[in-house]
Amino acid sequence: MVLATRDREKAPIMLDVRWLEDLAAVAETKNLTRAAELRNVSQSGLSRRLQSLENWAGSALLDRRKSPIELTDAGAQLLATANDVIGRLNATRRALREDQDQATRSVRFAAPHLLSVTFFPKWLPQIQATIGSTRLTILSDNLPGCCDAFDDGAVDFVVCYMDQASGLNSAGGKTLSISRCQWLTIGQEKLVPLSAVDGDKQPLHDLAPEPRRSVSYLGYSSECSLGWAVDQKLTEATGLPQLNRIYENSLADGLRSMALSGLGVAWLPLTTTHQDILRGRLVRTGLPDLDVDLDIRIYRPQRRLSRRAEELWSHLVAARSVVELPELASAAQRERTAHPHP
Repeated sequence: MVLATRDREKAPIMLDVRWLEDLAAVAETKNLTRAAELRNVSQSGLSRRLQSLENWAGSALLDRRKSPIELTDAGAQLLATANDVIGRLNATRRALREDQDQATRSVRFAAPHLLSVTFFPKWLPQIQATIGSTRLTILSDNLPGCCDAFDDGAVDFVVCYMDQASGLNSAGGKTLSISRCQWLTIGQEKLVPLSAVDGDKQPLHDLAPEPRRSVSYLGYSSECSLGWAVDQKLTEATGLPQLNRIYENSLADGLRSMALSGLGVAWLPLTTTHQDILRGRLVRTGLPDLDVDLDIRIYRPQRRLSRRAEELWSHLVAARSVVELPELASAAQRERTAHPHP
């Protein structure tokens, strides 16, 4: 007998949440028959489950001698905790189901800040028109941060800038995880060396080939993938003046503001500066071969995505459409290339 008791102590009874709901039903109806009907179980089945709960609690929970049935002090104490536990569990289950439903219905992107304010406003309406009403969310971060969210499964896709040779996948000092994933080109961007103008409407900071001359340079911070692309171009360029980096920023908007103020030359996205170019506030400096051509790519993981995300990917694969650079800016660029300053 003693050994059997010890064995039982070593294997304690596991609590079933249904037993707590049974206790709540008895407390509400004060009748085993009505409680069994409420719980959609036979009366004998309900009695067995209540007995199991009493065995788990180690105390009588119901005073069956009374009619209607009442809870003992131990039963009332357990019921108070049970109501709290059941309420919390049901609330958590609803929240989890809502999160799952939301994840199933939504498509989640990670993208550098610049893309979230320039590319996505043009691209997302096209997506909505194709796959219907879908919740679309964008996480803005630098490219390594986007890849971390991608690896953790926090987003479905990474949308980012990439050079045609995919060199940016390892330009930041380590190979990014997206380099092993499927991708599609969905847009274009061009970084153009731009400067404010002097009194003759010529570049205030000229990149004409004069290696002995120094030019103030506005650069991207080391964590910014646009800066990686510019650095690659500068390693290939020859005959440039000495670039004196006097300012850096992780955001293209910050560099644009400094360039407009006349502080130096910066490689800026054509999509955000074409109006500045057309109005003569910024002008190209240096030859067109200093431009940095970038693709806008979308990367997907190897794992199966939600239905909506898979629908989006299938559409992109079938359409193979690319959001091009602004026509107005392209026209201005062609004009300046055709009529370079003396």
